[in-house]
Amino acid sequence: MSYALVHYPNINTEDINQIRHKYDPQVDLIEPHITLVFPIVESINKNNLILHIDSILSKCKIFPICLKGLQKSWDEYMFLMVEEGKVDMVKLHNELYTGILAEYIRENLPFVPHLTLGKFIKDTEKFLQVLEEVQHFDLNYRCFVDKVHLINIVDEQRSIIWTQEFILRN
Repeated sequence: MSYALVHYPNINTEDINQIRHKYDPQVDLIEPHITLVFPIVESINKNNLILHIDSILSKCKIFPICLKGLQKSWDEYMFLMVEEGKVDMVKLHNELYTGILAEYIRENLPFVPHLTLGKFIKDTEKFLQVLEEVQHFDLNYRCFVDKVHLINIVDEQRSIIWTQEFILRN
């Protein structure tokens, strides 16, 4: 089991889910989301983790984001990028990875705020075909980061057994 902290954008996800059903192996595990804390092992104390998240979020105000633009990641995923609000997302991510989460930060990988649309196994031609297909959708969404969810992932990322919602302040 592991924990992750995610934001579920309050947007119409019909087009996103249409794409994800074809290309994202995690489509049945989790709704479209932006990950702020990547899965960490459950050996961390849940109550201490919740206190840490509460402490960080108590200083964080609601902020706007715009999801727009596509990018291929280093590990073969197609991302819908956080364009507006990127600086705020990176700042929040970095603040969350302090204290009890400091040892889990991925120093070798810069945080790129995004919503995953699909995974492609080193098939550049397939990726380019899908990129052309996805560009026919008008993937341009505006919303606010007003809450985040701590999720518990079980069964080697096959199910989520609970979530806890944290609401950002106005």
